Amino acid sequence: MIKKLSDGPVVMTMQSAQLVEGQYGTQVQFVGMEAGESEDTVIYIAERSAVRQLERLALSVDSVAGLSLRFEQVQKNGKSYNNIYRADPSQGAQPVNTTPAAAPVSKASSYDLYADCLGNAAKMVLAMSEETGVSVSGSDIVAAAATLFIHASRR
Repeated sequence: MIKKLSDGPVVMTMQSAQLVEGQYGTQVQFVGMEAGESEDTVIYIAERSAVRQLERLALSVDSVAGLSLRFEQVQKNGKSYNNIYRADPSQGAQPVNTTPAAAPVSKASSYDLYADCLGNAAKMVLAMSEETGVSVSGSDIVAAAATLFIHASRR
């Protein structure tokens, strides 16, 4: 049975997930069994949204079989967002086949990383300013550096 997340959250033990072409573009088709149901439940989520949510859980489309997942749709600022969570806390935060986590970054190396980001941001923002003729301020450079730092820190 196909379920829509707009009708409320769905918790199911996953049997499979796969990319399919749907009416609204490429989607991930999640197939699983809800507790107390006699037939499979099917949920479709846009590929970009589904993959992003699975990555947040350190999962992929190919690694969800056997896991218990909770799907929900929330409204925020007039837009709908699909969320995926692990429904069984005993499953932990990491899937079985992952690479080891990176070592924590020391404060000294994070200062160096930020200094590099600040230098790169300054070069990039000033070059864009020269190309476009738009004036920039120090806060523009700091904002660009922060964006680069955040992105680099998440790797």
